[in-house]
Amino acid sequence: MTTELTIEAMHCPACARRVTTAIHAVEPAAQVDIDVPARRVRLAGETDIAAIRQALAEAGYPPA
Repeated sequence: MTTELTIEAMHCPACARRVTTAIHAVEPAAQVDIDVPARRVRLAGETDIAAIRQALAEAGYPPA
């Protein structure tokens, strides 16, 4: 399953690393593809989207 999220607060590579870290804290095996200019995150695999959304919000990068 592939899920796409928009992260408006993600502006730079450092933000992308923090987003990836937050996602992997919840789903270590998740495949994460980030497009910083588009502020888009694509997740592949079995993921708990609600838990990932919560982790991103707690990290300061709430999905739109």
